[in-house]
Parts: sequence; structure tokens; C-alpha cells
Amino acid sequence: MSTQAPTLSMVAGTTYRFSANWASEDAAATPVDITGCEAVFVVATTQGGPLLSCEIGDGIELVPEQGGINVHIRPEQTAGAVSPSWSGARYELRVTFPSGDVFSLLRGHFQLQPGVVHG
Repeated sequence: MSTQAPTLSMVAGTTYRFSANWASEDAAATPVDITGCEAVFVVATTQGGPLLSCEIGDGIELVPEQGGINVHIRPEQTAGAVSPSWSGARYELRVTFPSGDVFSLLRGHFQLQPGVVHG
């Protein structure tokens, strides 16, 4: 899986979902079996302070045999959160295997924008 991920941009107080599939980089592109793995998705300030996070059972669902990772950011995680601390925010998706091996699968910039509709 390439770690070159796009900038994620969402409107504060809305739902945001994305999926990633981890596969080998050879011609067969075999899905990486992530059975028993832990996963975490974190958005942090430029200084590293967490702004939001998701983990298995709380915003992350794995599809182990397919190397699938589904991330769900709930509206309440960003409602009313637009502030200067979000300027330059970064995100990362990490997977930890039962063996203790840790892989950073996606990382990039995260933009939180104010909505027009409030209520």
C-alpha cells in the first residue's frame, strides 16, 4: 500500500468515511492478512497533540482476509471543533500486528472546514 495519501478534507460536524485495502506490492497484489491486528487513525496538531482518533470498535472496522480497513469519523467528533489548532493538522493510519510489528499505512494533511448549515 502506498503511503502517499491525499489531503483529507471534511466539514465540521458531518460524517466522514473512507476505506483502504492493504495489498502486496508485487504483480499479484495479494491482500495482506490483518487477522488479529489492531488499527488506529489519528488526526493531530502540527505539534502532535491529538485532535481526534478512531480505533477498532470505535470508528475502525477491519476486513482481515481482504486487507481492508474501514474508518468512520462521527459528526460529534468534529462538531464545533474548527479552531486554529486544526491549521496544518496531519493524519496517520497505523496497523499493529500481534507480533508487535507496526506499519504506518497512510499519512497526510487533514483539513477541517466550517459548515454553512448549523443546527
